[in-house]
Formats: sequence, structure tokens, C-alpha cells
Amino acid sequence: MAADPPRVMVTAVTETEPVDADPDDPAIWINTDNPAQSRVIGTDKQYGLLVFDLDGKIVQRLPDGKLNNVDIRQDVDLGGSKVTLVAASKREDNTIVLYTVAADGTLQHATPFAFPGALRDIEDDIYGIGLHVAADGIPQVIVNFKTGDVVQWAVAADATGQLSLTLLREWTVPSQPEGIVADDELGFIYVGEENGGIWRFEADPQKPAEGVQIDLVGSACLATDDVEGLTIYKTGPQTGYLVASSQGDNSYALYERQPNEAGEQSCIGSFSIGTGATDPVGETDGLDVTALPLGPLYPQGLLAVQDDRNEGFTRNFKFVSWQEVTKALNLGIAE
Repeated sequence: MAADPPRVMVTAVTETEPVDADPDDPAIWINTDNPAQSRVIGTDKQYGLLVFDLDGKIVQRLPDGKLNNVDIRQDVDLGGSKVTLVAASKREDNTIVLYTVAADGTLQHATPFAFPGALRDIEDDIYGIGLHVAADGIPQVIVNFKTGDVVQWAVAADATGQLSLTLLREWTVPSQPEGIVADDELGFIYVGEENGGIWRFEADPQKPAEGVQIDLVGSACLATDDVEGLTIYKTGPQTGYLVASSQGDNSYALYERQPNEAGEQSCIGSFSIGTGATDPVGETDGLDVTALPLGPLYPQGLLAVQDDRNEGFTRNFKFVSWQEVTKALNLGIAE
């Protein structure tokens, strides 16, 4: 009988200021000119967006409503211009809201700012959101609803920079989802079904939305519900790891990014974030990761996670050096 994948512990480098209400999901903006000046964009489900520097200080507040999840793509071709696009799901009116990002990391509303999350009425809240850049370069936004509905849109811009969304397709998962991440290079969309497991779908809207369940709640790596945030750590164009927040046991599971010939993506291990420079992390909702070096504290990249159990009965985000994960799980990435 095969041994269970290893489970290890790492610690965070630092943490953000406490978030006043209810943080959920982060997205990392890379400052390509000065990586140490990169930003982490975080949702506050009762307020809007907060933007943090890598010291965890709030540098921008956007009071735009009950924003649940957020995602980002940089250097997206829209209307003949390269832009950085940020998308968030707004729960009180089931809309998708879009932002662009200036060279200094400042967010501004796109025009138009808000779009319906679906063309029909869906009885429960919009929830997760992810961005995807297709092989043809067209950006897409994918949202899900508590009902299990998943909706995929194409994003376009006219000559004046006005954005528009075009429906590509819809499908469902069996029960409430939240986390979404797209693998642009491999052409997959992953959806986390909170009480079920992790689903993989072909991102091409011309292909059937026939999901492959790569792991189930109750497995060695997803011991209990909920499956929450999903993100991808890229070691190369087609290699790396899918990372999932296993909220119920305060851990994070790693899966092979590239499916094997049988279409399987094995879990290679999991980790938790314990006491170190910060308090330990518990009940994580959203997370994001980059493999790009972000200064001396993050030589192999940064993992940002929501912490639902911050000290003082508050919530915030914790920043982890991926190098710690590499060493703890013996991933073999060069230092």
C-alpha cells in the first residue's frame, strides 16, 4: 500500500495589517521594473479591495462593495494595447467588476466597471472568479455561483478602450464551488467544489465541459471540506504545481501541474503554516502564488494566503517565501 503524501510545516515571512471586516482572496501584481515593489491585492467581502505592499502595509483602498474573489493577468492585449487586468466578483448584485493597473501598481476602474455575471437570473450569489488568456491571446473571465453554475466570458475592448464581455459557455458542478484558476499554457480551468473536490475542465469553449475530478474531499491531501482557493506555481512553461487550500484542516495541497497519460494529477504533499515570524494560519479561503523572485525575502517567489484566525480575533493575509515550501517538501527547485 502506497504511503500517504508527506505533510510538512512552513512559516510566514510577514503579514498584512489586519483587515477591518472579512478578507477572502489575494492576487499578486508583479512590478517588473522593481520586483520588491510588487503588490498584493486583497478582497474584503464587506468593503471592496485593499492593496498591500510586500511589507503588508495598505497602500490603496477601493470601497467598491462586497467583493468576494479577485484575479489578475498582466500584459493582456486589449484593443491593441497591453494592459494589466484585474477582475473581482461582487456578491450584492452578482456582477463582475474590472480594473486596470498603472505602472506604479495603482488600481483604477475599467470602463465600463461592472458587468452581469450571467445573462439569466441565478438564484444565489456569484462567488469565485478567475482570469484566463486563451491561446489566441483573447482574455477571458470565468465566474461561478453558489448554485454550482460556472460561466465563461470573453473580454474585448474597442478603439476607445471601452470593455465588453461576450458569453462563451456555461456549465455546472454538483454543489457549491468557489476557487477558480486557469492554466493559460496547458489550457485548463480548475474549479474547487467545496464539499466535493477539485475539477479540471478544458478551457477551450468549443470543447465539451466534461470535468475530470483530480481529487476528492476525504482523500489523503483533502482530508476534510472545504476546498477553497486554487492557484498555480509555475516552474516552467508546462511544469509546476496546482496549489489548493484545504480549509477544514488548515493545510495546502500540491498536485502535479501536468496530467499524466491517464489524465491524473497526483498529490505530492501538503503543508501548513505554523508559528514563526507571525502567528499560525487557519481556515484559509483564497490564495495566490508567483514563482518570480520578489527580492531577497522571496527568491523563489511568494505565496499569499488569507488567514481567518489572525491574532486578536482579526483576519488578514500572510506572505510565505516559496523557498520554504521547496525545502520542506523537497521539491528540487534550484535555490
